[in-house]
Amino acid sequence: MFKRRALILIAAFLIFPTIGLGHTMWLNLSNYYPEVGGKSVAYFGWGHRFPVDDLFDSERYLKSFYLISPSGQVEELKPNPGGFGATELRFPMEGTYILAAEMKPGFYTMYLEEGKIHHKAAPKTGLKNVILSLYYEQYAKAIINVGRGPDSLSKPLGHKLEIIPLENPANLKGCGGHFMTVQVLFDGKPLRYCRVLATYNGFSTGDDFAYATTADGRGKARIRLIHWGQWMIKVNHRVPPTEELRDKCDFLSYTATLTFEVR
Repeated sequence: MFKRRALILIAAFLIFPTIGLGHTMWLNLSNYYPEVGGKSVAYFGWGHRFPVDDLFDSERYLKSFYLISPSGQVEELKPNPGGFGATELRFPMEGTYILAAEMKPGFYTMYLEEGKIHHKAAPKTGLKNVILSLYYEQYAKAIINVGRGPDSLSKPLGHKLEIIPLENPANLKGCGGHFMTVQVLFDGKPLRYCRVLATYNGFSTGDDFAYATTADGRGKARIRLIHWGQWMIKVNHRVPPTEELRDKCDFLSYTATLTFEVR
C-alpha cells in the first residue's frame, strides 16, 4: 500500500510540475511602451503556459488590481467581464507606471480517494489520504514605460513576496549581453538564495523557463536577456505552516511574477 501511494505521489508531481502545483497569475499588456495620452490593454495571464493559457475568473480569484503612476498616485481598477479581464489603461503623464494585482488567499489540497487523485480548493481538514495541501498567496506586477520620465521602479509595493526591478527594461536589450537585475523581498526583507525563473514569449509552448538562477545573499538576481520581446520573471517561496494553519495545510506557498518588454 505504501509503495502504491508513493508511486501515485510521484505521478502527481509529474502531472503537476509547476511550483505550487497550481495555476500562476501574471499580467500581459498589449503595449508596454505607449505614448503620453495613449492607451494599452491589460490582460490576466493564468495557468502554466506564458503568455496565454487558461481563463482567469477575476470575481473568484482577484483581491486587488491597480495602476501606479510615475507620481505615485494609485488608480484602483476593475477588470472588464470576460475570461482574460481585458482592461483599457490610459497614461496622461510621462514616466514609468506599475500595474499590479493580488489574488485572494486560498487553499489547495490534493488527496486520494477510491484509487483516484482528487483536487479541492479547500484545507485538508477532514480529508483522508492527503497527498499534499497548501495555503497560497499570489502577486503580479508589470512595467509600463511612457516616454523617458520619472522612474520609481525600485520602490516596494508591500506585497508579501515581491520582485523589485533594479533596472528599467527600457534601457536594456535582448541581445544576450544585457542583464535585468532584480531583488526579491519576502515580508519586506531580502529573500536570500531563492530560485528565480524567467522566460520570454515564444520560448516554449509548455511549462518551461528559458533562464534560471539563484539570488545572492542580498536577495538579488541577474537575468540574462537572451531574447527580445515580452518577459516574465517568477519566484515561488514555501514556508512551514503557522501554528494556526498547521491542521489545515502542509506548507504556505507564495508566488510573485514580474512582466515587461525588451525592445
